[in-house]
Amino acid sequence: MRQLADSFHPITASPFQNDAVYCEIAPCDALRPFIRCFWGTKAPLSVSLAEPVYSPVIPDACMDVLFKTDYTHGTYSASFCPIDEHAFFTPSGTNTNLTATFGIRFYAWSAVLFADGDFRGERFYSAEAFSRELTAQLKPVLFEIPTLLGKIAFAEKILLKKLNLSKMNNDLLNSIDYMIATCGRESISEVCAYASVSERKLERLFASSVGVSPKAFASLVRYQLLWQEMLLSPHFDALDAVEKYGYTDQPHLLRDFKKHHLMPPKEAIRYAVSDFYKTMLP
Repeated sequence: MRQLADSFHPITASPFQNDAVYCEIAPCDALRPFIRCFWGTKAPLSVSLAEPVYSPVIPDACMDVLFKTDYTHGTYSASFCPIDEHAFFTPSGTNTNLTATFGIRFYAWSAVLFADGDFRGERFYSAEAFSRELTAQLKPVLFEIPTLLGKIAFAEKILLKKLNLSKMNNDLLNSIDYMIATCGRESISEVCAYASVSERKLERLFASSVGVSPKAFASLVRYQLLWQEMLLSPHFDALDAVEKYGYTDQPHLLRDFKKHHLMPPKEAIRYAVSDFYKTMLP
């Protein structure tokens, strides 16, 4: 699993953002193969704008447990976010209450190792349905620990106890490893041949452990790797990417990217880079 985490490092639409409103923090070494990051507000804060700011949330092939604490009213909420196949815009910036957000982002292949059950059936779950124990143990301390680092330290102890490696499936891991190595471009029949499993078995494995089909997950892997190369490679070339990621032509690449990201590459890069420059301001 550590090899998968090292080879596939999903990023958001604003990967350079690291401020009081949103920041990402890597887990301890023991949890690094299973958890992409912890994220949220560094400390309780209130934001008040005349109009809400809409930020894009792109598919990152991860699953999240999200906790929100309202210190003004003394309320608490928790939710579980399965894998999204398409981007969406979420409003922010109008809350005048003193609030804090705390998220745990799991890799697609490892979330099931912390879950009470599997991901077959309903696509949307409560945090309690994902893990009653994790939610119940975190709830009492959300008000008591105001900082993100404090919440992380407490959550890591629970997660290490909750981790169930007996649910790990090598056929699933081999399939995902091959999808990543081939940039998500190979057919599902080729994935099955590599992992020595039938297509029917692979469908069942992904349904129970990942919550989306193998084809959908391979598409997300291809999109994420393409997005990372677009944004982070100084020598990105669209024509080379067409061949590398298995697109028929450049318009096909652009259509697929926009389907997942809701904006064309130039606009997506401009949005992401603008957050980078914000972090450089005094």
